[in-house]
Amino acid sequence: MTGKRDTVNEFAERYATSASAPSTELRRQYEEEGFILLSGLIDDETSRAAAALLGELPGMDGDAEAIEAPHLFNEERGLVEHYALREQVLLDCFGCAFTEMTRMLSDGTDLHAPRAAQTQNLILQERAWQPPGPHIDGIPKVNRHRTFPGPYEIAFIAYLSDVEPRGGGTVGWPRSHRAVRALAESDRDRYAYLYDLNRAIGQLDLESPVELLPKRGDILFFQHLWVHGAPFNTRPQPRLALRPLCDCAACNGRWYKRDGWSFWQP
Repeated sequence: MTGKRDTVNEFAERYATSASAPSTELRRQYEEEGFILLSGLIDDETSRAAAALLGELPGMDGDAEAIEAPHLFNEERGLVEHYALREQVLLDCFGCAFTEMTRMLSDGTDLHAPRAAQTQNLILQERAWQPPGPHIDGIPKVNRHRTFPGPYEIAFIAYLSDVEPRGGGTVGWPRSHRAVRALAESDRDRYAYLYDLNRAIGQLDLESPVELLPKRGDILFFQHLWVHGAPFNTRPQPRLALRPLCDCAACNGRWYKRDGWSFWQP
């Protein structure tokens, strides 16, 4: 079974680490736990302006009919996705400080700037909160993403609102990437694809999960095979978040999404 606690009330709360901490400590935490939530990579003026823009987008008032393709609304999760936005203030969230941190954590070399952003905003769900199920990213069966080397080395979520408990903060399992990798390497044929590996995560005895409580401007960096969950939001304030996109050939060869765009991934 995943986790050793029965209720979300007992989830440990995790806040951001300052990006100004020594690089050796940041790398140690990221490599050991499989993720790191960092503050200080988006300046206050940029994060405030970006949050204001996101709050005014169609559908953020709960009117699903205002959302038109290619934007999406997931009613079950209260998830509002605005796709391939190119406003400069959103791209500024993934500026030089972000790319330099990505380079330090991933040893990436081809770190051109992202060219667009995708929102992953969560609006209020007036129902009893349930902890999310664990998963790894890159699992849609249709994509046929192979487990090794995987469609990405490191992935990101930039938060543009202060998140309270049960307010849509990502739930993560520290050090889970090691257990998942060990399982995948135990039978490379059986777990050749992320889709099949993901279905086996429930058999692992993972550490207790933590609920991330980011502040506006914090960015989550997480590794390939790190186990996490996407909860819904029971708070009146929308949970605002971005993921970087790119339409270049290199990014499209890693994790293609749709309409010519992919997640920006080293």
